[in-house]
Order: sequence, then C-alpha cells, then structure tokens
Amino acid sequence: MPKIPSNSDRPHGFTFVELVVALGIAAAVIVVAAMAYGTIAVNGISKRKASVNLSGSYLFLTEKKIAVNEGPSLSATAMANIMRMKFLDDLGLASAVVCLARNIPNTERPTNFIITTNIDARRLVTPEDFRTKLIDIGNNVYTNFSTNALGNGATLAPNLSIYILVPTTSATNVSVHAIYESDWFTTTNSPAGVYAVVRRFVGDTMTDYYHVFYPGSTHNPTNRPAAAFFTTAGTTNTNGNTNYNKAENRPFYFVWWPDPMNRTNGSQYPSETNSTNPRGDYMNQAGNTSYFLVFPAFPAL
Repeated sequence: MPKIPSNSDRPHGFTFVELVVALGIAAAVIVVAAMAYGTIAVNGISKRKASVNLSGSYLFLTEKKIAVNEGPSLSATAMANIMRMKFLDDLGLASAVVCLARNIPNTERPTNFIITTNIDARRLVTPEDFRTKLIDIGNNVYTNFSTNALGNGATLAPNLSIYILVPTTSATNVSVHAIYESDWFTTTNSPAGVYAVVRRFVGDTMTDYYHVFYPGSTHNPTNRPAAAFFTTAGTTNTNGNTNYNKAENRPFYFVWWPDPMNRTNGSQYPSETNSTNPRGDYMNQAGNTSYFLVFPAFPAL
C-alpha cells in the first residue's frame, strides 16, 4: 500500500499561481496608492485653484493670468520645502548674505559687483551699507532698510531680495551665487486676494519657485515685515529698548516666507499687532507661517 505523504513530506512555499495572484494584488495596491498620492500632490487638500490676474511686469511668466493653488495646498507646501532646503544649501556656500527691501518688483539681478579701490567690502555689515556702496540705486528698486523700518529692525517693505554672495579670488569683484525674491501682490478684481511667491534666480534665469493664493485676504505691508535685521550695535525702538534687536555675536536676519498651508495671510493675534510694542510686529507672524528663517549675515565666518 503506497504511503500517504504527511504535511512534513510535502514541499513548502507558494505555487506559481499563488505568486502571480500575490504579485497582482501588490501591484494593484501600489497603483492605487500612487494615484491617491498624485491626486493629493496635484490638488492639495482639496481641488482649489484660482486664476489670478496680475500685471505683466510683475509676473515671472509672460501671461497676465496665472493658475495657482489656494491655501492651504499640499503641493505648494512640497515646493516650498524644496525651496527652503535649496536656500539652506546655498547658505552653506555663502561668505555673506544681504537682504534688501523692496516696494516694487525686482529688476536688478547681477551676477557680480565691481568694487572700487576705496571700499573695504569686509566692512559692509548692514543692508544699507550694501545698498549704497555696491548696488546701483539709480533705479530706486531697493528702499533704505534702516529708515524704512518699524523701529526694531523689521522692514516695512512687503517685498524682499536675498543676495547670496560667495568667495572669490578677485580683488575687484564680488560674486553673486543666487538671489531669492519674496513678493506679495494684492489683487482687487475677480478673484480678490493676495498672491505670494518666492523665487530663486541666477542672473536673470529663474531656477526654482513656489507660490500660493490667499482668497479674500488683504496685504498691509505695515503689519507684515518681510525681514528683520539684528545688528551687534543695537538700536532704540519704539518702546525705548536698545537691545531688542541686538545680536550678541554677529549680525543676522530673521525672514518670513509665505506658508502655503495657511488659508489666509492675516494675523492670528490682531490685538498684539495693533500694539505700539515692537513685539507686535513679530506677533503678526505667530500662527500665520511656519516658514521663518534665521541666518547670519556672514555664514562662512
């Protein structure tokens, strides 16, 4: 009588048919997950896209109307994270960083500056030093960071250009690695709101950007400083505190970028922002954006 094979005698493992079925199920799960992720990445939290009308001179594209996700937007947040990491990488290469305030779109994107023989570039510490000594101010693109400020080093201007300077062997030139631009633009026609964009330029070539639209919002430059400069000297602000914006070791900047995950660009603490205390200028950002950057004016030192 033939021996009936026991369980221990039978071969173990999946049959070919079982493997095909398992692989098919796994592939289906991966495809569904990829489609779901792609839908979220493209459309954000929900399918909210705006067609915003902007002036042709302001756009970094040739069109006067641009399609942009409304906040909150996961896809815009992903692009913002890439921009922030790119900025941090550029800081690792920088010998100096300078923030210049603007009330108008930027038209100056040089790749180097010529230093005159009577200027010691190592002593250009403040944004105003840089603006008046190296930047061609004939077009009045940049404002005086020192006088156009809230008394605590925070500029009143809504727009910002961040110059990333890198070391050079030239005794007469200063090299510009990249320029980051942060701009806010209020639209009054359909749809009304605030368009915010951060871009990275090398010369006149835009390499990276992210943008977001806040429908129904209004942008008041006085309540939204683009950047604050902290110097080792310290200045007297509106409440008489001379150490409020004083840097202990070296001068640095505190910069805010628009947060695509918010629904509005308005303050979460209006009572604080209306206060005459300089703290109100910073409290305007509390609960409004998580994209704040603190970096030294001279990272490589």
